[in-house]
Amino acid sequence: MPNPLFPGWYADPEIHFFQDKFWIYPTTSTLFSQQSTFEAWSSPDLANWTNEGKILDFADILWSTQFAAWAPSCAEKNGKYYFYFSAGDGAGIGVAASDSPGGPFRDSLGIPLVSGYPHGAQPIDAHCFQDDDGQAYLYFGGHKKCVVGRLAPTMRAFNTAFRDITPRKEYVEGPFCLKRNGLYYLMWSEGGWGDQSYCAAYGISESPWGPFEYQGPVLQNDSNVATSAGHHSALKLPNTEDDWLVCYHRRPLGETNPNHRVTCLERLHFRADGTIIPVKLSFEGVTL
Repeated sequence: MPNPLFPGWYADPEIHFFQDKFWIYPTTSTLFSQQSTFEAWSSPDLANWTNEGKILDFADILWSTQFAAWAPSCAEKNGKYYFYFSAGDGAGIGVAASDSPGGPFRDSLGIPLVSGYPHGAQPIDAHCFQDDDGQAYLYFGGHKKCVVGRLAPTMRAFNTAFRDITPRKEYVEGPFCLKRNGLYYLMWSEGGWGDQSYCAAYGISESPWGPFEYQGPVLQNDSNVATSAGHHSALKLPNTEDDWLVCYHRRPLGETNPNHRVTCLERLHFRADGTIIPVKLSFEGVTL
């Protein structure tokens, strides 16, 4: 499927495989005042994508600022789907639930799951990572701080204090964690989201709590393809031993509107020593 995957301006995509379909949960990339809902996209084959429509509306989130619906994350546990979302620029991170990966999702708490600025981390860009033993962790943080907390079995509370795991001073936002061959990979975005300095990097640890040793870039600008590649997620293809995808947003060449971001997909490759080969941006994308 050629990049971008689907029409429209979308950013911060998190990709999953639920109920025999691929799902992407993005930010609708428009003016903050118009970011009041979340949508989801689904595909049976990575080639044909369907907009599943509105899955969460801030009109139903009374504690939110009613705008700045940013960077969602979705996780499944015991047949229930949990949707973690930024609600306003600093208003907090919420959690909603549904019986379907396509929603509709309903606010679970009536208050933020995360409020305030733990360890100085702006409460945005939540990512729910589930370890092999089923234990779930929530990574989040803007304002150059990254924090993690261990989620309770309900997926709606924490059973431990937050820990500051900021990997390096260049960290800005968009944490994402994956596990491969017993190692934990924390990925994040650096630079300014609205300009060509935006990119993504990663570190490796033997623990989901870190510390994550910086390894290098994952996504960078390509003057022949696109700029501002970052805020990505990754997925191991189902029924494969070690085939990975990276889903990310980028800005088309020559575009100056900071909100013009599109969702793309590439292969993610690892070297024999476990480090990541920086992703090559393409127009061709990925086919199964």
